[in-house]
Amino acid sequence: MNIEELYTEVFHDVQNFNIDDIPGIDLYMDQVTTYLNDKLKMAQRHDDDKLLTKTMINNYVKSHLMPPPEKKKYSKDHLIALILIFFFKNVVSINDVNSILNPIMSNQFSDKDDSLEKAFNIYLEHIQSSETIAPIVKSYEDSQKMLEKLDSTSDELAVLSFISVLNYDIFIRKLIIERLIDSANRNNNPSEPKDSKK
Repeated sequence: MNIEELYTEVFHDVQNFNIDDIPGIDLYMDQVTTYLNDKLKMAQRHDDDKLLTKTMINNYVKSHLMPPPEKKKYSKDHLIALILIFFFKNVVSINDVNSILNPIMSNQFSDKDDSLEKAFNIYLEHIQSSETIAPIVKSYEDSQKMLEKLDSTSDELAVLSFISVLNYDIFIRKLIIERLIDSANRNNNPSEPKDSKK
């Protein structure tokens, strides 16, 4: 598969996620893991990778990343929380995920206005309408221009060059995310010194 086909396939898989796919009825644990592992399989790198297990979900509840199920059943808000946890934990630490989600789970989880569902739907609409692919294409083109400075190139160098450009972009975005989290934590804990860095 060439690089252009690869990133087109990835974006297609991610953009096919839809809030209407999330069941509107409460589910038992086995149903939750079956449903979410199927919906998130685009992130599965190897056939035996575990994306979401019963143990993980139980740990998220014990860690207060989300409220416990009611009568062993998980609501639509639980599924939304699990999807958010899944995406966030692949970029930042689980402590940072807790910092991001704790205020939301305290205020918007299972509220009568369905605000968590509405916010998640807006996020999904953004993903589906986003021009995210254009910067990736530009990164690919930039990586190929870098190779023009070499006397000879190979497929391996082309891949390394593209990975390097993408990795730098991810690195910078991750630093920005971590600093936003730290800033929000300082704002929520005014007793902490403003110039402290974790």
